[in-house]
This record gives sequence, structure tokens and C-alpha cells, in this order.
Amino acid sequence: MRIQRTLAPTAAPLAVHDLLHGLAGIFLGEKQLMKLEGEIQDYFRVKHVFLVSSGKAALTLILVALKSLSSRQHVVIPAYTCFSVPSAIVKAGLNVSLCDVDPQSLDFNFDCLQSLIDANPLCVIPTHLLGLPSNVDRVKGLCQDKGVFVVEDVAQAMGVKHGGRFLGTRGDVAFFSLGRGKNITCGSGGIIVTNCDLIAQALRKEYQRLTPEPTLGIIRNFCEVLALCLLIDPRLYWLPAGLPFLRLGETKFYHDFPIHRMDGVRASLLSRWKDRLLESNASHSKVAADFHDRLPRGCQVVARVLEAKVLYNRMPVMMRSKRDKDELVAASKANGLGISPLYPSAIPDIEELKGSFMKGRFPAAEQVVNCLVTLPIHQFVRPKDVERICCLVGQLHEAAEKAGMSSDSRSLASKSASVQV
Repeated sequence: MRIQRTLAPTAAPLAVHDLLHGLAGIFLGEKQLMKLEGEIQDYFRVKHVFLVSSGKAALTLILVALKSLSSRQHVVIPAYTCFSVPSAIVKAGLNVSLCDVDPQSLDFNFDCLQSLIDANPLCVIPTHLLGLPSNVDRVKGLCQDKGVFVVEDVAQAMGVKHGGRFLGTRGDVAFFSLGRGKNITCGSGGIIVTNCDLIAQALRKEYQRLTPEPTLGIIRNFCEVLALCLLIDPRLYWLPAGLPFLRLGETKFYHDFPIHRMDGVRASLLSRWKDRLLESNASHSKVAADFHDRLPRGCQVVARVLEAKVLYNRMPVMMRSKRDKDELVAASKANGLGISPLYPSAIPDIEELKGSFMKGRFPAAEQVVNCLVTLPIHQFVRPKDVERICCLVGQLHEAAEKAGMSSDSRSLASKSASVQV
């Protein structure tokens, strides 16, 4: 464990008054829940809102509701996405169908998607991964004549607009996550939005069956939020980052997880959610622009719409090889710079799902696993941090460009990992 300024890969900080509002939710919970629902309806201009205990819970509830409207059993998702997505599909009693991705955009490979939609799945889940807008209109165009639902995964893109509309308002139904490290947080929480009355009716039927969050779960969540507030600061983050048993940032496939209605304490922690969302997204935009200006020429920053301004949750960069990626992540860890990989494997390589898919069908997803890193762009990232990160990326990039990419040049890049700026 090394005591030093240490950046978290992602962060959604809360202030002291947010915590005090959260405590007030013990007494004003129902009022805060109704207020939050109304604010989300107005902000996103949607007709129906449902508040639940997590993003996984939100997706599961959506899938169970859609399942009640159709006899179809398959759900199409990208072969590279958050493990919580297939966890929710399995929890809902449905089958996972995978579509390879475009490594230049992390969106669907639409040639592959066409054949999967021709098989008439229950729904397709376009994912706005890292804030990158998926081409939902194109997905809808493929689905609309086949009775296939479109479920937007906006877990990492809350408050992001594309084409003048908020992400999450183009599909049939969408969900947001309020987990740690998302655009805003209340510890854990999920939001479902839809303008479809039929889907809303099915959702309401399932929602009414949910039990409230148990008291112990409310207390645990609040304590985790309190710890987050104290330790997410780079002056202190070295402590949790240096404790392996905490497994910070670990991606899991959840065999089972609770699904509850959102409680009043979580809703009260979100009393300033609109201001916090604007502050968070503005900070992400500013730091990302700084990275764009400073990263070495030729460094491949992932952007789905090159001519548009992308509002990232974390900034995705494709390294030239797995070795370059691993060296960069290791050097970042040694220097507390917050560079991290995203997910440890493609969906077909998740241990619990192995054998469910044909091997060798998702080469682009494997390429993303091997080469993608994310740069931190949250409120705690300072210009000096950006300079140090860009210096490190530049060193590795320069070493990789040398003739033959010899082992000597790689060793030199590794030895220069301790960046002094």
C-alpha cells in the first residue's frame, strides 16, 4: 500500500448536505419519492417513472414486464458490455443472445444485429456505454416491423443528449443506474422511464409485487455512501485502493440480487440530483476536452459520432495491443493515476455463461477486451493529473511506434512508468 494522491477511475461525489437530506428521508421518504418521480418525468419528458433499488433491478423488472407481453425468450445485447446486463437477463428467466461490436465505436455491429433480429427476439438492448450514444434510431428501424422491443441501457449516460433528445427517450423503455461511479449516485438505485402505456401497465403490475427495501439494506447503503464521501477524495483514496479484499472496481456476474422499490433515504440523497448531474457532466466534458488537446497524436480515442461532442462517463482509449494496455494499467496503479480497463472479458467468456455461445464469433469484442482502457474525467481530476496521464500514455505510444516494437523499447517504457511532470 503506497500513501500518495490516488485517483479513482470514476467518481460521483456527494456533499455533506446531501447526506443530511438523506437522513431526513427517514421521516420524509414517501414525499421525497413522489417528488423525485415528478422531477424525472418533467426533466426527461416521459409519462411513466419507476424507482427501484439498483440498475440491475431496473433491467430485470423491465424484462419480466416485457416477458408478460410476449412468448419470445431471447434478449440481444452487445458481446462487450457490463456483466450486470446478462445477470439481469438470467434473473428474469430469459436467454442471452450476443451481437459482436464495432471496435471503433463500441456500438453494435449492425450486419450481425440484422440476422439476430430476423430470429425475432423479445428485445434488443442498445447500450450507451461510457456515455457514447448508441444508434437507437437504427436499432428501432430494424425492430419496428418485427414486434421486437427496444430497451435503452443508459446506466452510464444519464443526462446526456444526442440529436437534441436525452438518451433513454428514443427506445420503448429505458433504465438508468445510480450506482457508485455513475453520473450521479445514491449508493445504489435504478430508474425506469417509458412513454409506452402498454409497457408501463405491465411494469406497474410487476412493481406492485416488489417489497420495500429492508431496514438493514437501507442502513448498509447509507453507510457505504458515507464511506464513499470520505474516501473518494484523491488524498484518501489510496487507502481503499490498497486493500485488495474490498475488490474495488471488480466486475461481477451476479447469480442473484435483491429487487426492491427504492426507499425514501435513497430518494432524499437525490434531492439535488439535477444540480449534481449538471455539475458532474460539465466536469466530465471539461476534463475530456483537456485530454483531447493533450493526448499524443495518433492515440485512438473511441467516439461513436466523430463530428459530435461526446459526453463521456469515462474516456475510452484503444491501445495498440494487450501488452501496451497491461503496461499502462500497471504503471497507472503504481502512480495513482486512475487509468483502468473496463470489463475483464467479453460476455461469452464469463465463467457462468461459458458453453452458451459459439466460440470465435465475437472477434471485435475480444479486441476491445485486449486493448481498451479508460481515463478518469471526474470532478477530482486536475490539469496536473491530465498532464501526467498524457505523459505516461505518450511514453508507451512512442515506444510502441519504434521499429519492430522491440522488447528493449517496451522495457524502457515500463521503466519510465513513474512519471515526473
